[in-house]
Amino acid sequence: MRVAVVVKSLHIGGMERAAINLAQTFANENHESHLIYFKDKNRALSPNEKVKVHLFDIEKSLKKSVVGAVLNIFAKILNGIIRHSYFYFQGTLLSPIFRSRLKELEKKYGEFDLIIVRGQGTFEMIWRYNSPNLIIQQVNILREYKTSLNDLFRQKIFADKNILCNAPSVYKELKYDFEKSRVRYRSLKTIPSPINIKLIEQKADQYKIDFDHQYIINIGRLAPVKNISLLIKAYAHAKKEYNLIHKLVIVGDGALKEDLKQQCIELNVVDDVHFTGALSNPYPWLKNADLFVFTSKNEGLPNVLLESLACQTEIIATRGRGGTLDIMSDGLETNLMSFEIEEIASKIVSTLQQGPKTDFAKHLQRYTPQDIVDQYRREYTECTK
Repeated sequence: MRVAVVVKSLHIGGMERAAINLAQTFANENHESHLIYFKDKNRALSPNEKVKVHLFDIEKSLKKSVVGAVLNIFAKILNGIIRHSYFYFQGTLLSPIFRSRLKELEKKYGEFDLIIVRGQGTFEMIWRYNSPNLIIQQVNILREYKTSLNDLFRQKIFADKNILCNAPSVYKELKYDFEKSRVRYRSLKTIPSPINIKLIEQKADQYKIDFDHQYIINIGRLAPVKNISLLIKAYAHAKKEYNLIHKLVIVGDGALKEDLKQQCIELNVVDDVHFTGALSNPYPWLKNADLFVFTSKNEGLPNVLLESLACQTEIIATRGRGGTLDIMSDGLETNLMSFEIEEIASKIVSTLQQGPKTDFAKHLQRYTPQDIVDQYRREYTECTK
């Protein structure tokens, strides 16, 4: 197959790592794989040399055209009248540019069998583009547009599209939301994201961490949905009530960073919480942690949990909406927690005391690259005819 994976940017983040991993999975399984991205600013990640990478800076192309620049300004004015509508009008303008750039690429390499657009944020930029071989990979619960036009927007942008979920829990939520909003999609299926265990193992040994303490860890954007504030509160509680000796390492960056650091000061754990910032390769930190603590409010299929399992690091997680519950199954249910500070603190301490108990290979079997590629071939055979 000739496959294109489309993602908004190549910043450091789970979405971007997963897009690269998917493109590399097709390439490693001897398919021609391309990775298309829209924003080059702050690029930090790259696939291996088997994947052909292309920058489609469609926003820049729009603004270069006098007509496009004027229409873009008009879209912003309309957003002032109809709140939260800018994506809709911008996507109307950007979609023809994407279609044109894609045709240029296909003239050079041949037509794509599958075009996989990863994430709703990416898809919204080109929502007017459609084709039988286009797959919208919805990797999280459906976005709620904060406007009375919410249902109309959903009906328009998802109409007659192939929608792919990366977890059964996401499928259930999407199916319910689509029915509620009366969205008439072409297909709705589920294929999980692949996990390249060997590659993660190699990256986990690329450097030695300079940190002389036992620690627990969290990796992710420092954004409200990740709920790091709750984690810090639970960690402080565990230190105070259970004499926890481990440090807390937080890998990631985001708008809440300074607020979280201030919280550490207020809870008197500023010397015990270590912020590394965003890392292009966090796996050595993950491998050497005694426990990964996941407190997200909602997720699609949280790749970081699978990456933790690949690094043979124990995981505990809150019962958030989405694919967390799909990973935390088949014996891992006992590692689930509520969003209560005391329960999280207690679970951290008890899991550390128990030591390693997870059959890591067993829980990763469903996410092997070869199996995932085979599922794409089976589910989308009609697209490749």
